[in-house]
Amino acid sequence: MLGWLPLGWCPRCMALPNDLDGVRGRRTRALTELLMDTLTSKKLWDEFGIDDDIIPFTFHFPRADIHEILTPDLLHQVIKGTFKDHLVTWVGEYLELEHGEARANEIMDDIDRRIAAAPPFPGLHQFPHGHRFKQWTGDDSKALMKVYLPAIAGHVPTEMVQCISTFLDVCYIIRHADITVDTLKEFDTALAKFHHHCEVFRTTGFGAPGGICSSITESCHITAVKKPWRRSNRYEALHQMLVTNQRLDKLTAARIDFINRGMLPPSYAPPPAPVEHIHDNDEGGDDAEPTDDPYVMGTVVLACTRVPPSSPRAS
Repeated sequence: MLGWLPLGWCPRCMALPNDLDGVRGRRTRALTELLMDTLTSKKLWDEFGIDDDIIPFTFHFPRADIHEILTPDLLHQVIKGTFKDHLVTWVGEYLELEHGEARANEIMDDIDRRIAAAPPFPGLHQFPHGHRFKQWTGDDSKALMKVYLPAIAGHVPTEMVQCISTFLDVCYIIRHADITVDTLKEFDTALAKFHHHCEVFRTTGFGAPGGICSSITESCHITAVKKPWRRSNRYEALHQMLVTNQRLDKLTAARIDFINRGMLPPSYAPPPAPVEHIHDNDEGGDDAEPTDDPYVMGTVVLACTRVPPSSPRAS
């Protein structure tokens, strides 16, 4: 519906796609107009996710602000997104982190037995095989919400149970047919409790100090593996991928050299990457001491083919 926003940007707030909990404000048509009159197309796209070549047909309607018209999707964003794709998945991952794969599977089997033991009752869906089924529908997610909480009690920390409980409160409040001022107050209270209790997932192994997370290694994987693979002809592509990475490294080194020579402005420099230099200490061991040098220039040439298993070098 909103053609100018790329994938990952929120159409209602200014939160960055990679920092949805950061400082943010509401998107409005007046703000978009101001940004379009002030900034270049590149800045609009990179910093605000706005493509000024695509204008919604409601842009000049006097009382049709597209950012106010769009509403969250309860089924996909709340029920299937938050509950099924996040909370249920996180519970399984927490059990594996805490108890190991074998014990986690035993606990998951017990959770499935509890879910399957739910008695027949009007409004309750039966899950004879538990909740580990491949194809989830919206009805499955909504039905599982009714029996999931007692099934995990005792297997996960109390704070985690409270987190899912407050989420269910939020979910059922916003699904009311009639929304009043009191309903909105209840919603704000339940949502605040959910944000408070959901920190348990951060402190039990899902968060990392210093903002480090798997997205860092994933971004490196995309740059070093996925994109070079797509540029290859897909046949014995390892050699082509290695050549691509080597040439990208040389281009980066050339750009740094051009900046040092004054041939390019400093704004073209890549982000600094701290490194460690290894020095021998007096006792003959190694000490890793941080250095202020932003880069280490070097050349790494990798083999283009694997060493055959029968080769003496393979051992």
